[in-house]
Amino acid sequence: MPIVVDKERKRSEILEAAMLVFARKGFHRSKMEEVAAAAKIGKGTIYEYFDSKHQLLQALHGYMLSKLKDYYAAELKDIEEPPEIIRRFLAAAVASFREWEPFFYVFCDVWAEAGRAEQQSLLRIQLRDAYRSSIDDLMLVVEAGVAGGFFHCERPRLAAEHILACVDGLALHWLYDQDAFDLDEMTEALTRMVMRSLG
Repeated sequence: MPIVVDKERKRSEILEAAMLVFARKGFHRSKMEEVAAAAKIGKGTIYEYFDSKHQLLQALHGYMLSKLKDYYAAELKDIEEPPEIIRRFLAAAVASFREWEPFFYVFCDVWAEAGRAEQQSLLRIQLRDAYRSSIDDLMLVVEAGVAGGFFHCERPRLAAEHILACVDGLALHWLYDQDAFDLDEMTEALTRMVMRSLG
């Protein structure tokens, strides 16, 4: 009887293995055979799912964004008041630095590769669309806060961009120097700053 392979599960296992290998060694120093070994498959099998390492990185980026979206959905479930959504979002974002550390190391490679537009236009588009979607979601929360009288903000989209830029900047700072600040203290300070800026 032939063995039935769950292709979606196998693809996810390859992507999880790629995230760990890329996080440890960096995208450019990693080899496909190392990803295959981490996924406990033969090197040839990986090419049944991904034509190249760049295609694997693009797929990994999409996979990570999907997992991160699920993470935020779970963290923000059943929260309705805009100020509390913002507070919980910031707490979840900073907590994710530690919980999702390999993700952020790989994300640094995604940023770098997306900057090489002549080689990675699809990755750049993927990254741009992900940022736009996140900013749109945050903007809607800020707008709801303004409509409900919680916030006094004349430019909700700019406020959303500012919040996301702060989170990204802190993530980079923490990755490169994990002793730079205490995550709990930073969550409190960032929340105070953001809430003050929203009025």
